[in-house]
Amino acid sequence: MFFVGVVSCCIGFAMLAPMLVDIADDHEDYAVFLVCATGTLFLGAGLAFATYDRGQKITLNETLLLLPATWLTVSLVSAVPFMLSELQMPLADAVFEAVSGLTNTGSTVIVGLDDLPRGLLMWRSLLMWIGGFGVVTIAVLALPFLRIGGLQLFSLDLSPNSSKFLPRITEVVKQIGVIYALLTFACTFAFWVAGMSFFDAINHAMTALATGGYSTHDAGFGFFESAAIEWVAVVFMMLGAMPFGLYILATYGRPEMLWRDEQVRLFLAIIAASTAMIALWRLVHEDLGVWEAIRSAAFAVVATITTSGFTGHDYSLWGGFPETVAFLLMLIGGCTGSTVGGIKVFRVLIMLKTLRMQVRRQIYPHGAFRVTFNGDTVSDAIRTGVATYIFTYLLLLVMLMLAISAFGLNFTESLGAAATALGNVGPGLGPNSGPCCTFKEVPAGVKWLMSFGMLAGRLEILILLIPFSRSFWRN
Repeated sequence: MFFVGVVSCCIGFAMLAPMLVDIADDHEDYAVFLVCATGTLFLGAGLAFATYDRGQKITLNETLLLLPATWLTVSLVSAVPFMLSELQMPLADAVFEAVSGLTNTGSTVIVGLDDLPRGLLMWRSLLMWIGGFGVVTIAVLALPFLRIGGLQLFSLDLSPNSSKFLPRITEVVKQIGVIYALLTFACTFAFWVAGMSFFDAINHAMTALATGGYSTHDAGFGFFESAAIEWVAVVFMMLGAMPFGLYILATYGRPEMLWRDEQVRLFLAIIAASTAMIALWRLVHEDLGVWEAIRSAAFAVVATITTSGFTGHDYSLWGGFPETVAFLLMLIGGCTGSTVGGIKVFRVLIMLKTLRMQVRRQIYPHGAFRVTFNGDTVSDAIRTGVATYIFTYLLLLVMLMLAISAFGLNFTESLGAAATALGNVGPGLGPNSGPCCTFKEVPAGVKWLMSFGMLAGRLEILILLIPFSRSFWRN
């Protein structure tokens, strides 16, 4: 609980930023953030001091229990400002908005962002920025133990058997934090130069790098009507969707590892192919220029595969083929070890290579074949873990879709809501919950189900499910 207390304190300090914005704007909601910050700091400090033990060592089971407990606690305290502010959100809506922010999903129940107090807009963006760093931390702390395609990508000596495991983990988290902050500053500057106001620039930089999708305007990037701003967003969404461990290697004089990484190459290839197909589709079926088709397709593809979910171009209006491609990109997601959601490109790559190996074994029964990643053999344990994760992901997707449909949503809307929640994407499918819409009008039960799906997807599903196992408690 010490860690939960420390993180809660960080959230409490973060609440001071929107408070200062509201004070500068002379808006009464500053008092809401002041009260919430005070209460959260009191709660966090109490937990931290009550459970502090200098000699205590955290076991694997405690780590796997600590992560969901932390995310649940932070989600609840982060929802309070939405309930007490001028929005006066009901509990289901407030938790939905907070969970969507912290998990970098980007789905929202708020209508009228252009008229919202700047303090609340800043709070939404901060939740995403904090959550983005938390996602990478999960990849560093827990995924190596689960063997479902996590930290194996970092190519660093961080195995559980290393005697320097904890010090190395601490050092990696610090380095990722520095890189995360520097990229945010760079993105802010780029947006500002491209034509955004400073307030819009800092908010969109936090949500673009976190691949979240929250905007300060209802129209999203469509509000700015700027090709330069959209291309800046495309670049930084892609940077946020690539393994942060490779950025660490780049700082040590090995930038070529970014291109040599098989996952990154497949990720970029999927973006290029999807952009080309959708652009060609629009050129054939619509009357528009080549560069406009490429720009709109690239923005929609990158916003979807990176699970950012930014609005700006409504692909649901382009026809069935672009919407189908968007759904598949929702499932795939970006790279493991980044801020994105979805199944992840690494796992898709491993399954494709496993399929190729099985085909070769059928053709050459006596041949010796192996699955490799970046030249290293992928063990049977990792391949089994990846296959198990993908099966669990799809099974939970179907169960979540069935549960959501019980509240009256049609097939397309239920599938879109389940996929966008579990993949932490943002927009759903269909005319009522696609890129142009919000989830404000869906029943409260759907919002609770989607909040669960967002947390499950962000915690790589198994991290959230493991504490419910009897074996976990026996051990």
